[in-house]
Amino acid sequence: MSQTATTHTTGDHWARKFLPWLFDAGFAPTVIIIMMVTMTFKSDVFLTTRNLQNILLQTSFLAIAAFGMTFVIIAAELDLSQGSSIALIGVISADVMVKNESILLGILAGLATGLILGLIIGFVTVVLRVPSFITTLGMLVMARGLAREITSGSTIGGFPEAWMDFWQYKILGLRMPIWSALAVGVIFHIILRYTQFGLRVYAVGGNAEAARRAGINVTRVRLAVFLMGGLALAIAAFTLLGRVNSGQPNAAVLTELFAVAAVVLGGTNLFGGRGSIPRTLAGVLLIGVLKNSLNLLNISSNMQDVWIGLVFMLAMTSDLIRSRVVRYTALIASGGKSNEQSIKKDLINMGS
Repeated sequence: MSQTATTHTTGDHWARKFLPWLFDAGFAPTVIIIMMVTMTFKSDVFLTTRNLQNILLQTSFLAIAAFGMTFVIIAAELDLSQGSSIALIGVISADVMVKNESILLGILAGLATGLILGLIIGFVTVVLRVPSFITTLGMLVMARGLAREITSGSTIGGFPEAWMDFWQYKILGLRMPIWSALAVGVIFHIILRYTQFGLRVYAVGGNAEAARRAGINVTRVRLAVFLMGGLALAIAAFTLLGRVNSGQPNAAVLTELFAVAAVVLGGTNLFGGRGSIPRTLAGVLLIGVLKNSLNLLNISSNMQDVWIGLVFMLAMTSDLIRSRVVRYTALIASGGKSNEQSIKKDLINMGS
């Protein structure tokens, strides 16, 4: 075999292995590393312990919401009501906790609210067969309105000292909101990857009809997924309450968009059947590093919105890019030359 042929084969092997990884599981970590290296030269503050801890703290409640969204999206559903639901859960939990001077009652009220919201969304979506996109848009408006009605548009404060002390407590220098996010991430990862329920979520998201023929109760799995999402939102609401020390009816605006972006940027298929909690965590950290970098660079709030909008667009198109890269590299592996050129052309014309 000639040296040219050997080089070509080696290059093809590299492309088959590296490109799919780069555009899939490796995308978010790669971008994070590039951003961190860049910010090291742009700001003396970025790599300080305090700033890195701040990134983790600021993204802790988003991470929990995104973990719940991961289950929903893998099951080929969507929840666009997350921000409003977190606000409603937060004000109900705060109201019960403050009025009754009971942390336990406040937590139970928040958990019940999250599960009820998940059950309502699941029932309307799965049983009444209304698309989750429409169902959760309606819940987005309803939950925010209820949060404002309960509080008359004001915030709720005056939490028990034990509640505030708990969220300020540090372990290994990290505050409890960060540890809460890590704990939820580990538990959700175990459920998704190592339980029969998790396998069924993947099966339903990948091909619901095939899952049904295999004996899986698709209705039950989808209802359970929305309940998991509601549980995650309750914990996210507690984390946010502990961070800001008040129940705010206007809290968590656009959380659902950031959560979807984090999930998809991490490599989860927007149309279901593929994804993981570690990938979502990488997507969350990418968004956290980006927002922190924009603040350190003194980018105006208006331009920050522009950059965040670009992230959303990138997240929504990343599935298309990934699928076409995988098709291209698979074709290289098969040695199909005529089709290879058509796929290359397809890659160039991404918008078609």
